[in-house]
Amino acid sequence: PPLYKNRRFRIYSIAAVILLVLVVVAVVVAVVFNTKEQSTKIVEIDQASLETATPTPQPTSARWTMGVREQIEELVGVDKVGPGAKKPTPYTDALDWILDDDPMQLQKDSPFITQRYLLALLYFSADRDSVWRNCPPNFDDHNDAECQATVYDQDGEPFNDTFYRMLSGEPECEWYGVRCPGEDNFVREIEMIENNMTGTLPPELALMPVLQRLSFIVNDLTGTLHSEFGSMKHLIDVEFHYNYFSGTVPDSFYDADNLIRLNIGGNLLTGTISPQIKNLRSLVGLFTFDNTFSGSIPTEVGELDYLSYTRWSRNLHSGQIPTEIGQLTNLIELYLQWNKLTGPLPSTVGELTYLEDFFINNNELTGPLPIQFYSMESLTWFYCFDNSFSGTLSPLVRRLTNLERLIIRRNFFTGTIPKQLMELENITMIWAHYNDFSGTVSEDFCDLYDEPYRLSRFYTDCLPSDLTGPPAVTCVCCTDCCDTVQETCMVNE
Repeated sequence: PPLYKNRRFRIYSIAAVILLVLVVVAVVVAVVFNTKEQSTKIVEIDQASLETATPTPQPTSARWTMGVREQIEELVGVDKVGPGAKKPTPYTDALDWILDDDPMQLQKDSPFITQRYLLALLYFSADRDSVWRNCPPNFDDHNDAECQATVYDQDGEPFNDTFYRMLSGEPECEWYGVRCPGEDNFVREIEMIENNMTGTLPPELALMPVLQRLSFIVNDLTGTLHSEFGSMKHLIDVEFHYNYFSGTVPDSFYDADNLIRLNIGGNLLTGTISPQIKNLRSLVGLFTFDNTFSGSIPTEVGELDYLSYTRWSRNLHSGQIPTEIGQLTNLIELYLQWNKLTGPLPSTVGELTYLEDFFINNNELTGPLPIQFYSMESLTWFYCFDNSFSGTLSPLVRRLTNLERLIIRRNFFTGTIPKQLMELENITMIWAHYNDFSGTVSEDFCDLYDEPYRLSRFYTDCLPSDLTGPPAVTCVCCTDCCDTVQETCMVNE
């Protein structure tokens, strides 16, 4: 019969199949058993290694391998943010923030990486005591982004406005104190006034490509004025007054020929003002007041053709007021008070026909007021008290038609108080006491207290001299009478 019908063949075939199945089952069982045994051994090894080996480092942020870190290293230096850099520092704090915590997560090809990192660096550098008044970051709640802050308009008037917090997930141009007036969204202004800023300013702010204005008025910033700021080719406005900056003015500042305003008053600065000040040919405002600058006022200041406002007061300047001051024909405000200036008032001040506020009090100036002084037709406030001026007040005082305050107390002026002062319709204060004036003041001055005139205070030495002697000046229209010997004043009844 055919092979598949052979009974013996069928029995052998079935037996072979059964044997094959048994072999397969045995192999499977052996493999499973061996796998379980190896798995058990692996777990035991892992447990032992966890007890003795160094912990595995945290996974590296993808952004560390995307070029962002390298870009920051190139910007500020590997020594400050590289793998071996000291931590924590403002530089590494800012790097960690922009790599890991910045909600915006900019990529390396973003043109705004530089300014965003530098603004973070500013925060971590100048918030040493974590007391920023306006819009500090809220690291615990990224959703808390909006804030209210007081800012100032162009006239210096405060108003409240809404901003986003520093280091929030919003574009940095929307953060408090940061302004990007151009359509390209690059930072051009940083203004943070009365913000309780402490610590130092990072010199790397100079790396912002188009930054034009730095304003940190009335804070607690320390350190020196960074020479890097003087190399910023777009910088036109520096307002650092009323902080605790120390040291001298870097030479590079005198090369910042685009500067329109330089205000470093109210600090702890020392040294002299260099003759290289002449290089700042674009200056409209120059303010060095309330420091301890010494030396003379450089004659080269007369080359600042556009200078309109300048304050050198409350320093240790000595020497004479340079005659070149008369070349500053655009001056509106000149403050030289509380120094150690000597000598006469130069006749060239008569060229300052736009000058309104002229303060030279508390110096050691001598001699008479030059005739040219009476040509300052725009003069509004004249303070020359506590000097050693002498001579008389000229009847030419009538030319000072805009004069409101004539404060000439404690000098050695002589003669009579000229009646031509009555012709000054805007006069509000005359302080002529503690001088050597004599004679009688015209009773027509009494008319100046009535409209349309505005005289409110008029002081002369009309008290009895040394309490018992005759008064040096007779004045029935003065509001206050003083004793030049005792240096006391009383309301004139």
